[in-house]
Amino acid sequence: MKTRLTLTVALALLATVSILSVSRLDSFARPRLTKNAINVAQVDAKPAAPTIKICKKTIPSGGTGFPFSWANGSGALPAFTLNDGQCETKNINGQDHYNEFTENVPSGWTLTNITCTHTTTHVNILGADANPAFQPGDNTVTMDLIEPNVTCTFTNQRQRQPPCCNWSLDLSTGQGTSTIDPLWKMNSGNAYIVSNLSNLTGVWMVLPAARWIQPSNSPSPDVAVPGPTPIYKYTVKFSIPNCTGCSHVRLIGNFAADNSATALLDGVPIPGASCAGPTCFSVNQAPVPLSGAPSLWSGTHTLEIDVTNRSTSYSGLIVNARLVRSCP
Repeated sequence: MKTRLTLTVALALLATVSILSVSRLDSFARPRLTKNAINVAQVDAKPAAPTIKICKKTIPSGGTGFPFSWANGSGALPAFTLNDGQCETKNINGQDHYNEFTENVPSGWTLTNITCTHTTTHVNILGADANPAFQPGDNTVTMDLIEPNVTCTFTNQRQRQPPCCNWSLDLSTGQGTSTIDPLWKMNSGNAYIVSNLSNLTGVWMVLPAARWIQPSNSPSPDVAVPGPTPIYKYTVKFSIPNCTGCSHVRLIGNFAADNSATALLDGVPIPGASCAGPTCFSVNQAPVPLSGAPSLWSGTHTLEIDVTNRSTSYSGLIVNARLVRSCP
């Protein structure tokens, strides 16, 4: 009995030693993250500095000398000047994230649009009124940055003639070099330029030098969905300068649309400017004239074209139009 008890105790001691040995080996094998390694990981994970980018586009291209003022919650910051195609990037790391940028529009130019790419930052476009979306007369962008980057593009169009006599303004679709139309909106959002018509060669009417615009962001005609009338509301807002002793302004030009469309000026249908059939995009019914529009005087106006898509198929709009004021 004594021998058996001694053997049992020996085996128990051997098992305890084995467990301790394994535990020690396991502790040596497990990697340890040192303080230096933690610091390196933290440095590697450091987010990029927050920036705001302000860009300039002009119609026609090549415009120069557009001055901008810049301020944040603490006051004025250094001003800068942009030419067509240039951008100014501001690193606001460690600074107030509330910023505002104002273009002092040069003589002979009209600021026709301000667009910003952002996701979580609240952006206001101001100047003419308190409406946060762009309105004719706006020239200021304000934002309180809460994401890594926001980019805003200021688009200017040259006034072809002095504002009082022989004044004109091109309202055609598809101007500029961007994928987003700089003048026209679609359902208060972006209207996208169709740069490749190979899918519809000989079907969609071409009205040079205008280009087709559509609801989706695609270089080629893209399929859209049907819906209530109208499903796609395209608008362009414009301002006619005041001029003592000048004549009225006329809207001239025409349009085509897929499938059917109606044009309105300041919310009133333009006589003769509608196309009710399903082929308002070809020579069967288009182009549709805009010459029935009433005379216009100084102030802010809106040209609207409501397009209905009758099936799950292509949908778009092309407008070749101009505002014209002639000397009396």
